[in-house]
Amino acid sequence: MRTLGSEVGSKQRSKVASIRIDLHTHTYRSGDAKTPLGEFAARAALLDLVAVTDHHDFWAATALRERFDLAVIQGEEINTGEGEIIGLYLTSLVPRLLGLENTCRNIRNQHGLVYVPHPTDSLRKAIGVKNLIRICEARLVDIIEVGNSKSELVDHTAESIANSFGIPVAAASDAHTAMAIGSSYSTIARLPEKATDLVELLSTGHFHHQPCDPARETSDTFIVPGTATLASTDRPSPSTSQG
Repeated sequence: MRTLGSEVGSKQRSKVASIRIDLHTHTYRSGDAKTPLGEFAARAALLDLVAVTDHHDFWAATALRERFDLAVIQGEEINTGEGEIIGLYLTSLVPRLLGLENTCRNIRNQHGLVYVPHPTDSLRKAIGVKNLIRICEARLVDIIEVGNSKSELVDHTAESIANSFGIPVAAASDAHTAMAIGSSYSTIARLPEKATDLVELLSTGHFHHQPCDPARETSDTFIVPGTATLASTDRPSPSTSQG
């Protein structure tokens, strides 16, 4: 899914990479997005691997993997009280407002990966430069997002910090609509077999940044993550229960 006009990371070109991954996406289960599962799956099928990182909710990640046969990383975007952190390869939801260090340690205790989204973007719930350096110094960061489709430019400040600590970087869509999925993405040489593989593969991968922030569908219904009722098109089969 090469996008015209995309900015390609120049620091990570050491080997050919063909697997396309988007590590930061949302479905309607996030509460601030409206994308139903069918639309999400149709768009995400253009990728080789997608992380579903709804706010404090796993249900869509499980449903997309089991019912739509997508290659999905189960993730969560977490409000730490000091900005947002994403956990990848999680098995249990991480509670809100634990603070940065405790959130990162909770993710690591699950053998998950700590992914820092939009680290310095003042228009998002960023952790900011000082906090990013703080948790990098504590060796609590696995991946830093330097391309986010909601931003016009690559985050070169975050990229510089990542390079100084030897932490791999990624670009991702932060998609809240179906059409944005895969607009920014990373490419790696093969599919990861486990969480630690992803870190290694990103260190020799590429990132591709393309701004894309389409207007979201408006609705009078606001979904609270973790307590959402299912849209009629997203109801599970009798063998699938809501998490």
